[in-house]
Amino acid sequence: MSISRLRIAGVVALALAAGVAGRALAAEPTIVVVSQKGATLGFLPLSEGEPERVAIGESPAGVAVGPDGRTLYVTHPDRGRVTVLDAVTRRVAASFPIKGSPFGAAATDESLYVTDWTGNVLHRLEVATGASVGQASVGRSPAAVILDKAGRRAFVAAREADAISIVDLRTMTETGQIKVGRAPFALALSPDERRLYVANVQSNDLSVVDLESGQELKRVPVGKMPYGVAVTPDGAKIVVTNQHDGTVSIVDGGSLTETAKVKVGDYPEGVALTPDGRQAVVANWFDDTLSLIDLASGEVTDTRETAEGPRNLLVVAP
Repeated sequence: MSISRLRIAGVVALALAAGVAGRALAAEPTIVVVSQKGATLGFLPLSEGEPERVAIGESPAGVAVGPDGRTLYVTHPDRGRVTVLDAVTRRVAASFPIKGSPFGAAATDESLYVTDWTGNVLHRLEVATGASVGQASVGRSPAAVILDKAGRRAFVAAREADAISIVDLRTMTETGQIKVGRAPFALALSPDERRLYVANVQSNDLSVVDLESGQELKRVPVGKMPYGVAVTPDGAKIVVTNQHDGTVSIVDGGSLTETAKVKVGDYPEGVALTPDGRQAVVANWFDDTLSLIDLASGEVTDTRETAEGPRNLLVVAP
């Protein structure tokens, strides 16, 4: 499968700092969307308003935000590069090469962790320079990566290994693998970090992993080819995009059963939640739109146009 037809779904909702150098962000949440064909990073107000688009180079795929809430990291697997962009000034701050096919990304204050889809490693880079300062071997075709809050462990979706690699970030070594469904791709942690939710593309289900025991607790059937996953801040709902169904599954965090299925656009992939957890925003890759879903009613409340090929996104707020 071509790298350009893949994406990371490690989506987070973090607060952007307002009133810092450059412009101040609006008081409302802002959607940040990676458009692969359009080669842009788009900024859209959550309510109605004109989008702003920033050119970031060909074939962008994954996006992550640093702990400062303003530094964005965009991966380009087909080009072997990472673009760094300031979310407040909305300007490209840096661009640096990286070995292999950089795909998923996650950041701490000092380090950027990037999966290498073709090299089967997790890279650690200095955020200031982009210099490589370590790597860990992981399972085959690593896609999404997510870190625990303490920055001690990384969880990597190894798509071709049907497993989650656990990496000790202090030693940069893989300490174990957890078997899940077929072709795990997207990851989300529960707010208490006791569970890891895994979207399994080829088995059409959501793995629920108990991180204390290191065992898969349950597999929840969802739609066809689930590609993205996000969890509400209270852990009550897990939201899963189903690419081939054109739907979004809403899974109850208590009973671990699908309680609703919402029709959205064509080929939904990335999903992010608003900071209050009331709305989900879904990137519809094939029809160049975003669907906004009210999670209480399970209804699409708005559809927004984007640049070509929206695949991954964040929702940020001051």
